[in-house]
Amino acid sequence: MNLPTICDSRKKLRISYLSLINYMARIDGQLDKKEISLLRKMILKFCLLDQDSKKIFTNKEFSKKQINKIFGQLKKDNLHYSFILDLIAMALADGVILQPEKIMLAQISVLLGLTKDEFYNLINFSQATSKIKLNVCIDPMYQYVIEMFFVWVKNKKVTLYQETTLSINDKVDAFLKYDL
Repeated sequence: MNLPTICDSRKKLRISYLSLINYMARIDGQLDKKEISLLRKMILKFCLLDQDSKKIFTNKEFSKKQINKIFGQLKKDNLHYSFILDLIAMALADGVILQPEKIMLAQISVLLGLTKDEFYNLINFSQATSKIKLNVCIDPMYQYVIEMFFVWVKNKKVTLYQETTLSINDKVDAFLKYDL
């Protein structure tokens, strides 16, 4: 599948997208080194500049109204699935999704209009891809979850992007995008 690029989206929306990722990742206190590193990678992948990076890394607070407005734009521009996957990747940056993070992710997915099934497809896929390594036999259960995710994406015509984080491991991420 030839994935479109987020870089074609409006710059303001890309900055809002990543600023919200930063904001939500900080809800548990602050960003750790792995989360900062992942966010920096996302900024580069989103074709943003140093000055944009400064806007994203400010500890800006968002009102509920601002969050809903951005969520509406993400949904309208078909970026909502990618946003949740990137947010899940941020939660997985330290290797595990804690229960409070899962609850927050589920609540955000509802605000974005995703069904429970869609949310579970996204989170199960992300957790499975975080466990695989290239050149190592993939656990059949993880393989099944990944295959079913790809079927779901293709059948439902879910829009994902070149820049969407499919795995926190860059090599696995590239491999999965090639398969998609």
